[in-house]
Amino acid sequence: MRIGTRRLAWRGIDGNQIIPRPLRGGAKVQRFSLALGVTCLLSISTSAAIGPGQQAGPPATSSRATADSAARTSNSADTGPAVIFKDGRLSVRARNRSLGGLTDEISTKAGIPIVISEEAGSQLISVNFQNLPLDEGLRQILSKQDAFFFYGVDEQGPSSLKVIWVYPKGQGRGITPVPAEKWASTKDLETMLKDKDPKARGRAIETLAERKGAAALEEVLKSLQDSDDGVRTQALFGAVKAGVEIPDGILSNLVVNDPSPDVRLLALQGLANGPDARVVAEHAIDDTSEPVRVEAQEILRRLDEESKQSEQPSQPPGDEQPPNQ
Repeated sequence: MRIGTRRLAWRGIDGNQIIPRPLRGGAKVQRFSLALGVTCLLSISTSAAIGPGQQAGPPATSSRATADSAARTSNSADTGPAVIFKDGRLSVRARNRSLGGLTDEISTKAGIPIVISEEAGSQLISVNFQNLPLDEGLRQILSKQDAFFFYGVDEQGPSSLKVIWVYPKGQGRGITPVPAEKWASTKDLETMLKDKDPKARGRAIETLAERKGAAALEEVLKSLQDSDDGVRTQALFGAVKAGVEIPDGILSNLVVNDPSPDVRLLALQGLANGPDARVVAEHAIDDTSEPVRVEAQEILRRLDEESKQSEQPSQPPGDEQPPNQ
């Protein structure tokens, strides 16, 4: 599934549309492709226009349990839950509560990811409203922050709020969206492994390997059986980059039988220092792909040199010949 690009707009908290200015100063803008099968409308709750570009990415976050505990002060006169979410409408009553703790609770109850920076999350907020639509209530809570609201359309149904990124006021300007796999939960990434779009599956397995390390071995092995060459390539590349140890037998089979030259090359490189390196390299010397043949020749050359060095007898101590006078 691919995201549609028919509507993409930036709007301020007052609802007025903001026309993004081109990023200046040679800043690099990362292209992105969200594999959520949705058409999006992106809004930013900041009163200023987007300025010079800065590195895209979600705000840095950290555990706020201690900060929220220290920041929250209870009022003995208050009764009932502080956050109520029912039938798409939000009610919140909070006094001097950390913004991070409050948004965490709302995120849990509403099922909407809210990614908030540590600096913004540590700020205290007091707010009281009843029965507002979810996005309207969140705009009220985040009125003093820079916030990106992402709206998406599923395969069926109307547009709805999918995720929010929150930055301290003034720090969200020039931010560009990042691919879904960068902010998606591990569970979301595992779901993306079954996506109809092979590009989405490839990005998902590479990100999972990076995120889970050795624990992603099972997912990597399944992706190495994918029918798409690109998915298998990204699975193997992600595994090598993340230090996921793939059994030599599987790598040998990929070198011999995989139809993708990229997969065969990566697998051969992964076996270069293994016990089966010579046998596999001798097979790969006749590969139809030149990069694979070159890699096989390099492996055999190195192994031959190491073999010659090990066969040379070492000179016994004390038998050194004096230099010619």
